[in-house]
Amino acid sequence: MKSNIYAAIMAGGAGTRFWPASVKSKPKQFLDVLGRGQSLLQETHRRFHKFVPEDQIRIVSGRQYSDLIKEQLKADDRVLIPEPMMRNTAAAVALTAFEISLQDSNAIIIMTPADHMIQDEGAFREAVMKCVQFAEGRDALITMGIQPDSPHTGYGYIKKGAPEEGLFRVERFTEKPDKNLAHEFVDSGDYYWNSGIFIWSAKSILRAFFEHAEEIYRPLATLYRKGSPDIEELARVYGELPSISVDYAIMEKAESVYLCPADFGWSDLGSWNTIYGLSEKDEDQNSAGTSPLIAKDSSGNLIRGSEGKLYAMVGMEDMGVIDTGEVLLIFPLSRDQEVKKMVELARSKFGDKYD
Repeated sequence: MKSNIYAAIMAGGAGTRFWPASVKSKPKQFLDVLGRGQSLLQETHRRFHKFVPEDQIRIVSGRQYSDLIKEQLKADDRVLIPEPMMRNTAAAVALTAFEISLQDSNAIIIMTPADHMIQDEGAFREAVMKCVQFAEGRDALITMGIQPDSPHTGYGYIKKGAPEEGLFRVERFTEKPDKNLAHEFVDSGDYYWNSGIFIWSAKSILRAFFEHAEEIYRPLATLYRKGSPDIEELARVYGELPSISVDYAIMEKAESVYLCPADFGWSDLGSWNTIYGLSEKDEDQNSAGTSPLIAKDSSGNLIRGSEGKLYAMVGMEDMGVIDTGEVLLIFPLSRDQEVKKMVELARSKFGDKYD
């Protein structure tokens, strides 16, 4: 193991597309949505623990989740980089870089969301280590790109430019194109999905914030001159930072941005239908996770409910059934993007009772 590699797992986000299983007190990243016995956070932490020293893995998340993170990872406060409030990914990335720099100014940081699925962990590690080696020798901000297999309109796209030692200069970022443009991107072979997984040195990313997002850099730099602040000191500064993604704040402006093409069975697990596609299924293509199921003339269904509670289906096809005990959601899997609207409707009628 290289001694200067750090993994920073971003475990914020509300996960409203996975309501009612995902709620404010326990959003998607803390759930076993794949029915495999581990939360997405636990799976991500385990994945990095294989090649990053355990004391160099950090979880970046709202402080309200600190106890839940420590419980799930059987860890203490040293694993945490707590955010006083959510301010989008640019603030989280800058905070992480300042915190890790206090421990190791030569750190190479892997920034990754907690709620992605990686099917080929060997290929993932190989791609990450290739990027780490690249980042050690130059001022580089690296984003991992996934070869698209469909004209998906829910992802950002990256156009590769000139090759450089196994990676490519990034020529252009495009956020969530329409269907026609997405088809053009896929057909060209020059575009990759933006995975949201980044590799850079702490020095390089902080320099990029200094050059391109001074409104984020300066308040944090002033605060960190005297060491790691307490959470209340940080809150006074953090709440004034702009809420903007690191893609908009840094990656679309910086010059030394590189694409690392990768193929390791990636999914961002963005909807219940995605979960269904990746889950284990029975002979009728039903996926019930850890719940017992009996079914007649029923196929292609996703059931996520209470362990030990029997679910019985008759004449049901391609449906989602999400049962939390307090809320039961039933919907065609083809309409899973409308789940967010149900969250809004529940809030308008019942406040935060079911959130």
